Amino acid sequence: MPCDRVTIDARRSAVSVNSKNGSVPTMKRTAPSRRRRGAMLVLIAVMLLGFMVAVAFSVDVAQMHLSRTELRTATDAAAKAAAATLSDTLDRNQAVQRGQQIAAANSVNGDPLVIPAGDFQFGRSQEQNGGRYAFTADQVPLNSVRVLGRRTADSPSGAVPLFFGNILGVSSFEPVANATATYIERDVVLVVDRSGSMAGQKFADLSNAINVFVNTLNNTPVDERVGLASYNDRASEDVQLTENLAEISAAMGAMRVGGFTSISRGMSAGRAIMLSGRSPDFVERTMVVMTDGRHNRGPEPRVVANQLAANNVTIHTITFGGNADLTRMREVATIGGGNHYHADNGLQLEQIYREIALTLSTMITE
Repeated sequence: MPCDRVTIDARRSAVSVNSKNGSVPTMKRTAPSRRRRGAMLVLIAVMLLGFMVAVAFSVDVAQMHLSRTELRTATDAAAKAAAATLSDTLDRNQAVQRGQQIAAANSVNGDPLVIPAGDFQFGRSQEQNGGRYAFTADQVPLNSVRVLGRRTADSPSGAVPLFFGNILGVSSFEPVANATATYIERDVVLVVDRSGSMAGQKFADLSNAINVFVNTLNNTPVDERVGLASYNDRASEDVQLTENLAEISAAMGAMRVGGFTSISRGMSAGRAIMLSGRSPDFVERTMVVMTDGRHNRGPEPRVVANQLAANNVTIHTITFGGNADLTRMREVATIGGGNHYHADNGLQLEQIYREIALTLSTMITE
């Protein structure tokens, strides 16, 4: 045991001596550590360069998104202004001028948006299957203005310059936006029956239903012009087309009933009111013809319906009570491209007039 301990101690001494005189190599860490530090510096430099490129790219991307948003806003505003002016004036030139004025009041990348007159299109938007609306250029009656907003190299405002795009070989951005603003303007003529069969409760029900129609239109965002014609064996033009719908209710309150039934003469009086209104190039024309009986005086109503259809007038018909001529009035509505409704009582008559009013006052935005 003592010998073994001496041997171990001797070996330890030998190892210690040999380590001091260099016969046993020790681990040196200095050179590999320097190599790693050099590699890290290269990596940091590459990452810093990449970061700077990413920052530059992000600045340009942000500028592109902002320019696109500004262009969309300016184009929408121009289209809405042009459509509103067209609705008020029925003048395309004024609509273009107003749209250009509003576009220039909105900046895109710090510059006013300039829209040439050729980038304004006038036409008509109509509802398709699925609730979407399709725009057709130059189709009448006009109800839409489509505007093309551009910041392209060939546009008056030019392309949008980029800050750092040259690094990637792209010096500018060319956004394009389309906007279509649509409105509905209508001239509506109500043609009502004041023959002897309407006396009493029937006429009271009709007056209430007309009041419902007027009140419904007054609570919608679209301003219609409404006229009123009435008939027995003769017809009268009771109210010319007006935006003051209280005149319609007042005329109904002053109306007297009696006599035979000439639906065609009532329609002709309504046609005269309609033709004195605005141009069919700019407004929808609608006639609502109501009767509780059967035509027994004057020309055939279907002949007048064809005349109205030739003037681009849509005809809706309403029959009221059990003695009305449903077959003839359905045919009149078909000729006029409208709908036929039947009411058995006053409540149903009110519901029909309300439904027609809501249909007339639909506002479209595309």
